[in-house]
Amino acid sequence: MIKRIIGGYMPAFKDHNGKIVPNSVSRIEKITVGGVEQGITMRGKSNNLPILFFLHGGPGCSQTGAQRKFNSELEEHFIVVNWDQRGSGTSYNPAISSATMNIEQLLSDAYEVVQYIAKKFNQKKVFLMGQSVGAALGLLFIKKYPEVVEAFIGVNQPVNRMQEEIKSYQFTFETAVKKNHKKAIEDLKRIGFPENGVYKDINDMVTQRTWLTKFNGVTYKMNANLVNMQYLLSSHLTMKEKLTFMKGLSFTATNMWNELTSLNFFELVPEVKVPIYIVAGRHDRIVALEEIEDYFKYVKAPFKELYIFEESGHYALFEEKDKFNELMILQVLPNHSQLEYKIV
Repeated sequence: MIKRIIGGYMPAFKDHNGKIVPNSVSRIEKITVGGVEQGITMRGKSNNLPILFFLHGGPGCSQTGAQRKFNSELEEHFIVVNWDQRGSGTSYNPAISSATMNIEQLLSDAYEVVQYIAKKFNQKKVFLMGQSVGAALGLLFIKKYPEVVEAFIGVNQPVNRMQEEIKSYQFTFETAVKKNHKKAIEDLKRIGFPENGVYKDINDMVTQRTWLTKFNGVTYKMNANLVNMQYLLSSHLTMKEKLTFMKGLSFTATNMWNELTSLNFFELVPEVKVPIYIVAGRHDRIVALEEIEDYFKYVKAPFKELYIFEESGHYALFEEKDKFNELMILQVLPNHSQLEYKIV
């Protein structure tokens, strides 16, 4: 327990006799990326497994703890690499220039990390997975660097952020009225409708998300706090990094929210050159399902599949972990070497 509180480690893979599994991978590294020291974790039962590179959401919210809590089965089939993006988790540093907190820089950082891990494990490509904002970055990444990606898995995939934010506010306000929740109505009226999807400041967005969470728009059946608490419980965070976690989240969101909200993939990414798998939660009220369905029909790809998780909100990979892990292991992994690369 004390070790977990102190943190700063990744548990080793051990066999039934308590011995470390030969050739297994379980480590934390700090590497210089784009001139800034950034943290990555790597875990896999064997160093010969394909790489699964995970882009976390937020923005600014390292999800390593939740990914390991709910999706650790993937480590039996992939070398799972979690990268704490610039300004997030183990990569937070108050000296980071706010001018570098932009999408272009994060994509450049991600490419450097992919090159580093691909070389480390002697592989040419990675499976790329992103959740929420991480999925938005993922689509932009495969547009810019398709040559290093085997397949892309976008979970709770944003596609038109302005419209999604507008619909999210509408759902929250309408639910508050339906429930006659006076405090929620008061708060939502005070912050006002997001103009072009953007709130007046980041605190107003937090207020909307707080009520959205209470009204089951973030998670469906699972308690959202059960997911969120895993971020801070992650063993890869030191005590100091746990204490600065929220500073990183606030720093990143404050500097990147407006740019992220402007993303419209109908315009930005009408076509991709790698296979894509999109996972949506039926009850997600941050990323509207109808937007995802429209984009899925619209985007051209050599291969594409859409999976709708019926018992999920915005955390589909965590809320229906068994279904998601099975999808990755039994569908995505065996399919990638059998695809015919033809635009459809």
